[in-house]
Amino acid sequence: MKRLFFSIGLLVCSIGLFAQKNGKVEFEKTQHAFGKIKEEAGAAEIVFKFKNTGSDPITLTSVKASCGCTTPDWTKEPIQPGKEGFVKASYNPKNRPGKFNKSVTVKTDGQPEIAMLRISGEVIPRPKGPKDFYPMEVGNLRFKSTHIVFGDVMNNGKDTASTLVFNQSEKVINLDVASSKLPSHLKMEAEKAAVAPKEAVRIHFTYDATIKKDWGYNFDYFKLVTDDTDTPEKRINLSATIKENFSELPAGTKMAKVRFDKESHNFGTIQQKTKVATSFTIYNDGEGPLIIRKSKASCGCTASRPAKMELAPGESTHIDVTFNSGNFKGKQKKSVTVICNDPNKPSTTLWIESNIEEAKGE
Repeated sequence: MKRLFFSIGLLVCSIGLFAQKNGKVEFEKTQHAFGKIKEEAGAAEIVFKFKNTGSDPITLTSVKASCGCTTPDWTKEPIQPGKEGFVKASYNPKNRPGKFNKSVTVKTDGQPEIAMLRISGEVIPRPKGPKDFYPMEVGNLRFKSTHIVFGDVMNNGKDTASTLVFNQSEKVINLDVASSKLPSHLKMEAEKAAVAPKEAVRIHFTYDATIKKDWGYNFDYFKLVTDDTDTPEKRINLSATIKENFSELPAGTKMAKVRFDKESHNFGTIQQKTKVATSFTIYNDGEGPLIIRKSKASCGCTASRPAKMELAPGESTHIDVTFNSGNFKGKQKKSVTVICNDPNKPSTTLWIESNIEEAKGE
């Protein structure tokens, strides 16, 4: 029996020896230092050459770069004994200033099974210019931003914001503030009406919430009129979130306290082109009147106006919410924002969810 086991073991070892490939990869070098490279110069490349010094053909079964920063190419077909192959690695320096040290892992069906190649260097940042400082291009003018964000604005106050506009052309471009039709709650003032070639001018904006008379997130836009021959009217977007100023309430004021019977509802699985509805109940658990300032639904969702917009202490009302599945597919999540005069919870987001299946027969 022992002799039988010995014979089987010897046979297995012999098969293993015959199955093992004798191809061997020998790289000319396994490291390369690019030194200093300019960011604007484009991808830096290096070709690592190797030779099969073994007695069997060899194949590179996998070549993977670290971090996705290097993009390898390599010899795909089997390399015969005595023949050469390559692994090419490239590094894109765009938006990657500073030193780098990356690796490429090479796997073979011979020896060695794994080889590591390394590239290193330092990316010298490109000089900054108008495209960096003023990234938004509209015609011959470049803007630091075409979306003016005021952030939070108190309902009884004003806020200011600004942007820079740069003339990248060779001619003077005039800003016609008077002809630019802004919403009544917005004012605009340019430090100069005539923007000289290669000059930047700051434009100031004022947002007056007392004129807007709204609540929560608000979005506006207007067309800035110019005499630019390319796109003379430049669209400018503006946004603000109007919040109630509770800091000026007299001491001892009785406060409202909002509560909802639920803050989310799941319709489960529904078909496309189906309408479903639910209701959210609002309670006033405070000592003062609860005023519902606003309720707003997201796209695909409709929220009714609450039955009552002002609740005495202990009273309640409800908001009916309808969702139209339309041509939506898969999991959906929509919202209804309710804004009220509770200083501890002035804004509440109510969520509705569903999983939408395609309509049968379509």
